[in-house]
Formats: sequence, C-alpha cells, structure tokens
Amino acid sequence: MELALEGRVGLRLELRPQIVAFAELLQLPAVGVDELVERELGDNPALERVDDGAGRGPVAGVTEWVDGGDVGALRAEARLLVPAADGPIVEYVVGCLDQRGRLTSTTAEIAGCLGVSTTRVVGALAAVQKVGPPGIGARDLRDCLLLQLEDRTPTVVRAVVDRHLEDLAGQRFDRIANALGTSAEEIQAAADFIKERLVPFVALDLGCWPPRTTNGRAEVLRPDYVFADEFTIEIAEEARHSLAISPSYRTGGAEAQEWLARARLFISRLHQRWQTMRAVGEAIVDNQKVFLAGRSGYPAPLTRADVARTVGVHESTVSRAVSARWAQLPSGRLTSMADFFCTSAEPRDAVRNLIAQEAQPLSDGEIARLLSTTAHPIARRTVAKYRAQLGIAAQSRR
Repeated sequence: MELALEGRVGLRLELRPQIVAFAELLQLPAVGVDELVERELGDNPALERVDDGAGRGPVAGVTEWVDGGDVGALRAEARLLVPAADGPIVEYVVGCLDQRGRLTSTTAEIAGCLGVSTTRVVGALAAVQKVGPPGIGARDLRDCLLLQLEDRTPTVVRAVVDRHLEDLAGQRFDRIANALGTSAEEIQAAADFIKERLVPFVALDLGCWPPRTTNGRAEVLRPDYVFADEFTIEIAEEARHSLAISPSYRTGGAEAQEWLARARLFISRLHQRWQTMRAVGEAIVDNQKVFLAGRSGYPAPLTRADVARTVGVHESTVSRAVSARWAQLPSGRLTSMADFFCTSAEPRDAVRNLIAQEAQPLSDGEIARLLSTTAHPIARRTVAKYRAQLGIAAQSRR
C-alpha cells in the first residue's frame, strides 16, 4: 500500500451564496416581499421605514386607493368630475360600495335617501366609474364584466357577457353558438377572452383584482409593474417600501455593527431586485410602445431572450423577474406579464391577411387547412382565438 498526492486541473461551476440569495429574492412574489420587509423591520433595530411620503405614496399615474386601500383618492378624483353641489352624492355613492366594488343600493334608492334626482346620482356613479378601476360600481357580475369591455372588444364577447353568462358558466358553448348564429369555436374563443382579460369583481382593499385563496389564506393580486403610458414604467412594490438605516445605529459597538451590516445588505438586495425589475420593464416599454399606447390589440413579437440581451442578464433572470407578476396597462386593465412575450405575430397576421383576401367567407377549419400548407400550421381553435383578438366576425357574419 502506498500513499501519494495527485494534482488535477479542472473547472467547476459554483454558485455563490449571494447569487442564490438574489435569485430567490427576485423570484419571490410581491406579497412575500411585503412580509419579508415587515419581518426584517421587526427583527432588526438598525432598520427603519422612511415615512416622509417620498417612497410610500402612490406610484405616478396610479391613484392612492389602488395600492394602499384608501378610497379617499377615489372620492377626491370623482368629485372633480361633477358639480360642486353633487360632491356629497359622490361621497355617498362611494360609501355604498362593498369590498368587491359592487354598488349595494340602486341609484333610485340612493336618490330617495338623499332627496335628489336619480339623474344626479347616475352622474355621480359615472364619475366614480370613470376614475376607478374598470368594473367598479357594478350591480352584479354581468354589469361588472360589461363595464370592462372596450369599444374594440369583439362583438361576440359582448353578446356572450350580456345574454349568456349562465350558459357560459355551464360551458354550454353549442347552445350559445346556436342562439348567436355562430360556431362553438367562436364561443370558445370568446370564453378564453373573458377568462384572460376580465375579472369578476374589483377588490377595493388592495387593488383592482379579485382575491384568491392560497394555503387557506385570502390574497389579492396587485400590479407589480405599472405602465403609466407608453414611455413610463414604475415598480409598484418600490413605492410601498422606503427603508433606511436608523440614525442611532450609524455608530456603536460590535453588536450594533452587525445589525448595521445586516440592514445595509437587506436594503441593497431589495434595490437590486427593483433595479432588475425596472430594467426588464423598460426593455418591454421600448418594444411594446404601440401596444401600450392602445394602437394595437396585441403585443409585438418579443421573447425573454430578447429582453435578457437588452438588459445584459441571463434569460433565467428575466423569467424570475416576470414570473407570476402582473402589469397595469395605461388603460387601467391588469394583465399577466407573460402576455408581453410571444415568439411571433406572423400566424395572427396570416389569419388577418387570408381573411382580407378571401373571395368568399372561409370557415376557421378552412383557414387552418390553408395555413397548414404555409409556414403557419395552427389549429382551428387557434384561428378562432386570433379572429377574436383581431375583432373579425365568424364566417356566418362576414
């Protein structure tokens, strides 16, 4: 038996603890960051919240009630749209909203209580609905969904919401199709549109999205990225948390220095998270100006790899920055950040061009078969979905 030393040269990839910690923080959802900040504030005496209004107020272009649960800004902005004498009516209307943003009294009942005309109450309600998130002040689910529809919303979607919600809930697409004189595929596309773009009610306490339950606990989805216009991006989370080092811990003994180092590291990692999210958001703004300005019904082709190259990070970093995140568009509508990414708009454009050149109306199946002979093999259901997005009617109505 012999003992000997042998040297080997090689490369091994190791992740530093700092990189792992940042990756975990970047992927953490906003509610998780809120809890982390509150826990760190409670544990670390060297850390304090700056409450000077500079960092905790509303994000530019987003009213205060969206982020902090305060409906005061909603009242104030709505009052600006009505005559001064109708200001108290606005106050009463807002007071009649429940936590889902639903109006708990009819306009006639409010008029009777206040001793004013129903017309004035309707005007006050219209003002609240104009400054609030789409769907606020609705009487019921149908009304809430209708309030969220825009002028360019496909006609079939409006008809389904207006007259066939019960059948939609039961997925009786054939019955709806027969009533509207269209196909089941068209109704499926409308159902997808409703599911992806509309919300059943407004949550006034933490923003304009319905609460969900996770691990038995109610949560509310809030916008992580706020696109105030086609040029401006704000990180809503950054506006909620403005942290600083407590002056009393800037100097002190060894224990104080340990708390101080921990506080500085925590603040640094939070800022790194927000800077990364902002850089990703700015890259999206640069590529999606037409969509954000409302001049296109769908985003331009963009991939996470494209954004990664622009920002100068790995594609996995972009994925963490947008995973399970929500964006508020300039119109006020919330959408998943995933909606900004698609490999190409060519199949959708191919559907539009083929319909524009048709000698006689083609069915979705015929369009799918024709496209399969080109570089765009797509399913019939996908054709119906693209038509709905483009606002093009079904074969029977063209």
